[in-house]
Amino acid sequence: MLALPLLLLALALFHFGSEALDLPLPQLTAPYLLGLWLLEATGLVGIFLLVRERHLNRWLAGLAGAWSAWIFRGPVLALTAAGGSALSAGSWWRLVLAWLVLYTVCGLLMATVAGSLETS
Repeated sequence: MLALPLLLLALALFHFGSEALDLPLPQLTAPYLLGLWLLEATGLVGIFLLVRERHLNRWLAGLAGAWSAWIFRGPVLALTAAGGSALSAGSWWRLVLAWLVLYTVCGLLMATVAGSLETS
C-alpha cells in the first residue's frame, strides 16, 4: 500500500516538471489527470507483483516491470499520438525518453518499498 502514494507523488512531480520543460502533455482536467495517475500507479504495482512472483531479485523485478509498462506508455503511445497530431515526432520522442526515466525511478521506488517490507 505504501507504493501507491509514492508512485502517485513521482507521477505528479514528473507531470509538473514536464510542464516546466515544455514537453507535450495532454491537457486534462484535474480529476482525469488524477485518475490517469492512479491507473498508471496501480498498473505499475500490478506488473511489479507479477514479475516479482517469478522470484526475481526485487531490483530486477522493479526495473523489468517498469520497463515492460514503459513500452506501452512510451513508444506505442508516441507513435499513435505523433500519427494523429500536429506535433512533430521529435517532440513526442523527447517525452518518451522522459517517461523511460520516470518509469525507471518508479521501478526503483517499488523495489525499495518491497525491500523495506521484507526486512520488517
